[in-house]
Amino acid sequence: MIKEQKKILQSIGLVAKKNNIKAWAVGGFARDLYLGKKTFDIDVCAEGNIKLFVDFCIKNFGGSVEYFKTFGTARVVLKNGLKIDFVRCRKEVYPKPASLPKVSPSNLKDDLYRRDFTANAWALSLLPGEFLASYDLFGSQKDIDKKFVRILHSQSFIDDPTRLFRALRFAARFNWVLEPKTKKLFKQAVQNKLPALLSRERVAAELIKILEEKDPAPVFKLMKTYGLTPFIYIGLKYPKIQKNKIKGIIPRLALLALSLGKEGKDFLKSLHLSRLAMGEILPLLDFYVNKEAQLKGLNTSQQKIVKAFDSKLPKSSLKKLVITGGQLQKLGLKGPAINLALNNIAKAQFKGLVNTKAQALKYLKLK
Repeated sequence: MIKEQKKILQSIGLVAKKNNIKAWAVGGFARDLYLGKKTFDIDVCAEGNIKLFVDFCIKNFGGSVEYFKTFGTARVVLKNGLKIDFVRCRKEVYPKPASLPKVSPSNLKDDLYRRDFTANAWALSLLPGEFLASYDLFGSQKDIDKKFVRILHSQSFIDDPTRLFRALRFAARFNWVLEPKTKKLFKQAVQNKLPALLSRERVAAELIKILEEKDPAPVFKLMKTYGLTPFIYIGLKYPKIQKNKIKGIIPRLALLALSLGKEGKDFLKSLHLSRLAMGEILPLLDFYVNKEAQLKGLNTSQQKIVKAFDSKLPKSSLKKLVITGGQLQKLGLKGPAINLALNNIAKAQFKGLVNTKAQALKYLKLK
């Protein structure tokens, strides 16, 4: 653990003791600390009012806060970049499969039991005198040692089918496997088409998390193996590229769209992406699907993406169109004839048959 993180957590523990509140660092932080991995996202669970901790952190360390009233949580982003999610220990009840849960205040055991996997159901005390003492109520350490992804109860995938995506994401990230009973319940959930109950927004959110992984390819491989991919989009696959060559959500979404070809546009629309994302990806998709050089060419980011996807593309295809409608008009072409000529040159330039204005004129037999 970084010294600065330890200092902040110890100070939160002092606030907890002063106010007679029990508080723990839970979930991924405990897991990653045990695995010796650095993390800059910490979940703090408390059996009491979390606003005390939020106000303390903002006052003493600076930063911003966002409250999520539905779930009684708050996310603090400190000036040093550390993110701390504060949550009141709670239990959850799912009114029906794939619905959002109804929450109510509870104790640490209930809070850990509501979590997705045993590896994320581990708590470390923040109180002075027992700082980082382990509260392992569900065999977290044992399953981590076995490299198991294990759900905490048999209804887990039914309550929240997004856990199916998360299970494979963790399995790929840590090179773990699904615990045998979890694997059986996973397959039943897919067979019963539980992921189809999720809204497209929730599916898109899980896809984004997958694309945030250091290398998404192993996750997609597992999703194909377990039949989960079609619930995101039929035919979806992560293309074979040099490992980690393309980073970032938008570039990786572009790769997925390119892999779908003509279906790429419908895939993107189904995710309800921002205008910014669509504006960056759609021209690239049009370029590759229509096999036409673009009037303004591709920007640096778009060029990097498409070259990673298809290294055999001619350099000329990436450049802006070598001739303009105005230039053709000066040569005597009018209306539809200009559009037809531009389309022909765009296709020829994509194939590498045309690389200069002179070559374009010769190709059109105008010189």
